[in-house]
Amino acid sequence: MEALGPVLILVSIPLMLRWVPQNRIYGFRIAATLRNRSVWYDTNARAGWHFFLAGMLMVLLELTLPTAVRNPVLSTVAIASLVAVTVVNWRAANRLERERTATS
Repeated sequence: MEALGPVLILVSIPLMLRWVPQNRIYGFRIAATLRNRSVWYDTNARAGWHFFLAGMLMVLLELTLPTAVRNPVLSTVAIASLVAVTVVNWRAANRLERERTATS
């Protein structure tokens, strides 16, 4: 579980920098992001920042928590972060798509 924080940080950087083109393997892939290129880049940049922050939190906790409670706390933080990032960015992607198709 200790490796998840650094992994999240590493995989989030290309997303934050908008380097990842639309694909079906890597990134925040939902219908709204796969239908609209600008929604893809905006949502993935935002999700990248959220994953980066979650990774930093996990690294910080790993360095400060006592060994006895480290794994249960990191597991809880990982699951809560994944759920929160998914819900927040799913809603944001759908909102962005609605806004962009309404103005087109």
